[in-house]
Amino acid sequence: MDQSALKYYHLHHNDPKQLHERYSSAAADYKIFEEIFIFPVKQLIKIAGKIKGESLIDLSATSNISHLLPICAGFKDITILECSDSCIVELEKWMKKEQDVIDWSYAAQIVAALEGNSDKWEEKEESLRGRIKHVLKCDFDRDNPTHPVVLKKADCLLTKFIMNLVSKDHDTYCRNIRKMSSMLNVGGLLLFFGGFNSAFYTVGCESFHILSCDEPFVRKTLQEEGFTVLNLQRLESKVRNELVHYEHIFFIEALKVREK
Repeated sequence: MDQSALKYYHLHHNDPKQLHERYSSAAADYKIFEEIFIFPVKQLIKIAGKIKGESLIDLSATSNISHLLPICAGFKDITILECSDSCIVELEKWMKKEQDVIDWSYAAQIVAALEGNSDKWEEKEESLRGRIKHVLKCDFDRDNPTHPVVLKKADCLLTKFIMNLVSKDHDTYCRNIRKMSSMLNVGGLLLFFGGFNSAFYTVGCESFHILSCDEPFVRKTLQEEGFTVLNLQRLESKVRNELVHYEHIFFIEALKVREK
């Protein structure tokens, strides 16, 4: 595939409902759903009991809120940063319970069932809504990605699949990791999901860029930006179609030990 012809998540229009339908809904390819939806949720459920603090920043791709459900109870103040204007609109509609919005109740039901509390799913979804204080635009082309807002550093930062989408090359990726790190307190925890050796994803008939990175590069970048990797889990992709390509989904739990 001609990489120069690919669109970019943060520069071109994304249809949140098409993204949801293809990658996060019950109608998605079951292998894609297992890898992109279920794998992150299971990883976060495993560590949810020790993930606590005053504030959490979520910097992730799409209007998907499923990854926040397992850990939101540990934080009083959650800020969601989003790079796509259309996904911001969808998130704000979900917050206000507007009609014609993506229904994430099934996600809450799945998370609650995996936690062994199937009857608590409505409480879980409402708890998350109550803890989200801000939904803000994030633009990595700015020195301060949340300009004009200056964020207070968070105790935990969760990022899911966005870094490879908004970084055109490895140098940009490193700069974006540095900007992301600046949002986190020293001693804070980074919960990082991404893909190894990725190539593209599709929305409708359009193909979008994913920067290809391998494990040694990601580890080196995090180390250079002041992080110590505590845990790395990887899942080999079984997806074999023309919708999306990545070799592994990864989850990294890292501690910020110093400022760059």
